[in-house]
Amino acid sequence: MAKIMNILLVGVGGQGIVSSSDIISDMALAKGHDVKKSEIHGMSQRGGVVYSFVRYGDKVYSPLPLKEEVDFLASFEEMEILRWQDYINPSTKVIVNTQQIKPASFAFSKQEYPDVKGVFKHPHVKYIDAIAAAKEGGNIKFVSSVMTGALCAYLDFNENDFREAFTKRVGKYTDENVKAFLKGKELVK
Repeated sequence: MAKIMNILLVGVGGQGIVSSSDIISDMALAKGHDVKKSEIHGMSQRGGVVYSFVRYGDKVYSPLPLKEEVDFLASFEEMEILRWQDYINPSTKVIVNTQQIKPASFAFSKQEYPDVKGVFKHPHVKYIDAIAAAKEGGNIKFVSSVMTGALCAYLDFNENDFREAFTKRVGKYTDENVKAFLKGKELVK
């Protein structure tokens, strides 16, 4: 039996976590995998936490992996990686977007944004500036495609897989998002 792939996407509302998990799920389905997905929107419209698990393989029975079972984690916001450390293990591939979005609670408590790179130590972490990559591609709104591409640098999904899934889900600005996807793959290699 083939290994089940366990992916966790985390961030805050408005970053495209749910869209990215939908596209990854569609790519896995198109390759004949059994796919289960779970997502929590929380207070996403107010900048709250959003996360989504995607699991795929020959046969997947639950949308949720056990703690320490995630193979790939993409944090769309830098500090969010600190919240999800229980799900990773020493071989987990971790991608962290260096975008910093201060929670509203920081304004009231006068807290400083933590030194994530100084606190989060992992042998397989890549920090990328997905905002800069998206701007380079022409539009800051393509950050989720950059992050999906970065994640797919480790997965068996290519440009054509992404193009098909993106066209099916969104249907506009496909060429620009494919460019962002490829830029994300480049940033991780």
